[in-house]
Amino acid sequence: MNPKGSLRFKLAIGFITITFPLVCLLIYSNFTASNSVREQAAESNKNMISLYSNQIQTSLGIEANFLYDMTSHDADILSLNKMVYNSSDYTLTKMRILNSLSRYNRFDNSIDIQFAYSKVYRDLIHTSIKADSYEEAIVIKQCIQGILDMAQPESPLFRGWKTVSCGDIYGLVRIVDSGFGVYLGAWVQLNHLMIPLELIQLGGEGFSALANPEGRLIAGSFEIGGFKDPPRINSDARYQRLKGENGTYVVVSNPIKSTDVTLIAFIPEQGMLDNISRFREVIAWIPLFAFLLLLLYLIYLNSIILRPMNALLKGMRTLKRGDWAIRLNNSPSREFHAVTETFNDMAHQIQELKINVYEEQIRTHKAELKHLQLQINPHFLLNSINVIYNLAQLKNYTVIQAMCLNLVKYFRFTTKTSQPFVRLSEEMEHMDSYLCIQQLRFPGRITFEIVIDENAKQVPIPPLIVQPFIENAIKYGFDFMEEPFHIEIQATLDTDQRFCRIRIVDNGCGFSPEMLESLQSGRYFHQTNDQHLGIWNSYHRLQLLYGNTARLNFDNCLNSGALIELDVPIEVSS
Repeated sequence: MNPKGSLRFKLAIGFITITFPLVCLLIYSNFTASNSVREQAAESNKNMISLYSNQIQTSLGIEANFLYDMTSHDADILSLNKMVYNSSDYTLTKMRILNSLSRYNRFDNSIDIQFAYSKVYRDLIHTSIKADSYEEAIVIKQCIQGILDMAQPESPLFRGWKTVSCGDIYGLVRIVDSGFGVYLGAWVQLNHLMIPLELIQLGGEGFSALANPEGRLIAGSFEIGGFKDPPRINSDARYQRLKGENGTYVVVSNPIKSTDVTLIAFIPEQGMLDNISRFREVIAWIPLFAFLLLLLYLIYLNSIILRPMNALLKGMRTLKRGDWAIRLNNSPSREFHAVTETFNDMAHQIQELKINVYEEQIRTHKAELKHLQLQINPHFLLNSINVIYNLAQLKNYTVIQAMCLNLVKYFRFTTKTSQPFVRLSEEMEHMDSYLCIQQLRFPGRITFEIVIDENAKQVPIPPLIVQPFIENAIKYGFDFMEEPFHIEIQATLDTDQRFCRIRIVDNGCGFSPEMLESLQSGRYFHQTNDQHLGIWNSYHRLQLLYGNTARLNFDNCLNSGALIELDVPIEVSS
């Protein structure tokens, strides 16, 4: 039965068809509303950090202008390398340069350190270093000294503020070349540059940070968000959503011009969505409410339609299996009550009719079985008379006498077969007589062997059920054979002792492919011609006596010869 055609399946599909678009619409509305809030919050915060980016850019631009002015107009910078190193004039010039830098540094404290560097004498003149410890100040000084020693006129440090790393300390460096072998520059530590940004109102657990050109955070309190490793930022995106251990953040960024760093703002998503939390809760409950409502309706339909329909279908399947005593309970629905009463009346009438038909079939089967059983005797009698006739032509009277003696045994057995079953041992004695007759007919051409398990001798089987297979084996099996034709009959019980297997094997030419396919498919037994009447007779006798429990298998042996296996149930159904 195809489940797709059932009423239950169609109702389920209808239920899904109604609920799925509704749920999708509500989820889409929720998603759109949340997205809209995120975009508005991201746009607002992006404008705010753009303002702070411009302030930082302006501050750094003022510092760069000061360095350019000093390199262009300060006579001490222009004459420093012309003096003798460590002479009194050189020392006084260094002091004047340091005083100029210090005066401006006191005026603009956004820079951590300003310096002048003599490329010729490798002499670094700098203001006091803003650092958290003396060791940190030494590290920064040595780092700047190393950068200036390695600096070349084509270096990016001469074209803008660039990020440099001094161990774990990141900072921005700007260098200006005076053209007379003296460099002026400034350094600001990124963490110090971040201090004014802490005043940005990013709400709750929000924070700001700075990222390098690769998008990796190099300054800021990103550990506030519970990020195990500094996340990478896509500065080209309008905004991003990043999830940390402390929640999900909406991330917006804005590059600081004239530098290679980007200002990043992390805004807690929970905070920006607080305003629509009640709306989101309502939307979240609507699909559940709709689902429960439709589920109750489905339960109601199941009670008034599906359950009575299922009971009716179950009753029909039970009737189909042959249980005619099935009766259905009354349904509260008026329509199904009428259907139930009609079904019960129909089942009662069919039960009575089936009993009458079954009894008539039993009588018919018994008569047909008797008819089939009686067909065996004249069939074999004709073959036997033909054998005796051939022997008489040869005037072999001794063989005729032996054959007549075996025929007497043979027909004495057939006269006792008015009963439907005989013992297997009696059937095999009968086969022995039959094969002895065939040996007398074809001296030296036929050998045989009959092997019966001791526990199988008393098994009841239909009389003359094996003989047609032996007849056909002798008739078709050994034509044109140079060696004697050998036939072997074995009778054993299976391990469960439910079946007796009779196995017939010969060394003849076996079944042709066409005949074997016809026998194995069962098509042969539905033919109505008179060829191979014995095999056809045996098959139908087995069907009448045992139904489908008896098995008849045909095959060919690996080397040559036919193989027939007959499985007969030991317990015969009455």
